[in-house]
Amino acid sequence: MSNPFPVGSSRIVGFACVLGAALSWSLAGIGIKSVPLSGLRIAGWRSLLALPVILLVLLWRVRGDLPAVLRLSLGRWQTWVAALCYAWTMLSFVLASKLTTAANAILLQYTAPMYVILLSWPILGERVGLRDIVAVVGCFVGIAWFFIDQLSSAGLHGNLLALSSGAGLGLLPLLLRRSEAPSPHCDARTRSLLPQVPTVVLLLGNALVVVAGFPQLVRTPSLSWTVWLWLSLLGVVQIALAYLLYAAAVRRLRAVECLMLASLEPILNPLWVALGTGELPSRAAVYGGLLIVSSVISHGIYGALRKPG
Repeated sequence: MSNPFPVGSSRIVGFACVLGAALSWSLAGIGIKSVPLSGLRIAGWRSLLALPVILLVLLWRVRGDLPAVLRLSLGRWQTWVAALCYAWTMLSFVLASKLTTAANAILLQYTAPMYVILLSWPILGERVGLRDIVAVVGCFVGIAWFFIDQLSSAGLHGNLLALSSGAGLGLLPLLLRRSEAPSPHCDARTRSLLPQVPTVVLLLGNALVVVAGFPQLVRTPSLSWTVWLWLSLLGVVQIALAYLLYAAAVRRLRAVECLMLASLEPILNPLWVALGTGELPSRAAVYGGLLIVSSVISHGIYGALRKPG
């Protein structure tokens, strides 16, 4: 039996891709903090600039099957709910980054796996084990630690938005799995098109963000080239390119390797912001964030090591 995880140059490419994805994702905090626009305007422009890249990727993948892929995807309720979750994740994260520190926003969004664990049984019928419960408890304690010094501060609303962004991000993979699941009477052609549904979700989710921000977009004041550069980086690099790089990485590396390398994002994100703006998280946020990240990573590593083969 051949090794499902290639060695040599293919694995090197995989590591480079997931590192590139983590680096691209980590630009969100400094990018959002550097653009002097409202959160809704930033989210709208970011998604609008990402849309052409995602559409080109979808066209390249499906070639002449685009009408069939769109009919299949848009005819499934799971696609629309997943797109709404993705749109909310992006909107709430940008708004949170404007209302609280970048560290708080990204670390609270990193609670997403906790929601995956909690909702796996009601949505997918998957059982929850002891290691899942331990990880969820660790995340809950981390969240409580986060909010110790935030109960009466201006950053509370931003922290709550970041927490809801994590919930949306956690729901997304569950809904994507439901949307990609073939029905019992599904023909071979339909089965071959189902893997393209996540890209349609990505496209639709960004389109929904553009619609939500459209009233603000049309009233955007004149911007300098540096602001346009940041917006382009947020759309083309931080959304579209990161998605493509991570998709390439998961085909070449084990899930635990992707998890470990992608966990650089919540570390690099506040680091760039601290270097660029001097913004620092509170001590309680650092401790709570470390507990959340360690709970998520430990859960992923233990699960990967327990799998046979």
